[in-house]
Amino acid sequence: MKRYFLYDGNCGVCSWSVRFFLRFSKSDDFYFSSLDSEFTDKLLDHLVVVYDQDEEGAIYVRDEEVYHRSTAILQAMSDCLWPFSMAKIFLKLPERFRDWLYQGFAKNRLKVSKILNLKCGLPNKADSKRLL
Repeated sequence: MKRYFLYDGNCGVCSWSVRFFLRFSKSDDFYFSSLDSEFTDKLLDHLVVVYDQDEEGAIYVRDEEVYHRSTAILQAMSDCLWPFSMAKIFLKLPERFRDWLYQGFAKNRLKVSKILNLKCGLPNKADSKRLL
């Protein structure tokens, strides 16, 4: 079962997220691609997914199932090692509430990157086979 984490590659938070999922995912079938890549365009066209890159920030694809915004993050975390997989309990919260929190964070992610000194950059060459 292949999984794809599609991310906005324009900030340190997104790059940090990719490094996090590379390190803690349960499987090597967990791949990554920028939302503005040719691979992402082809994948989402195949799955007939319409999205607004300015609104999304993150999309998670598990088999043929597509998740957006907060649900994407939480579903991706559910496919990570324990204790991170426990994040799936937050899926019980109303999606509108979760997405409101997600949008608030997304609007400030550049500030967060600067405050936490998170650098925009891809992981090392050993993990490059999972970057599409």
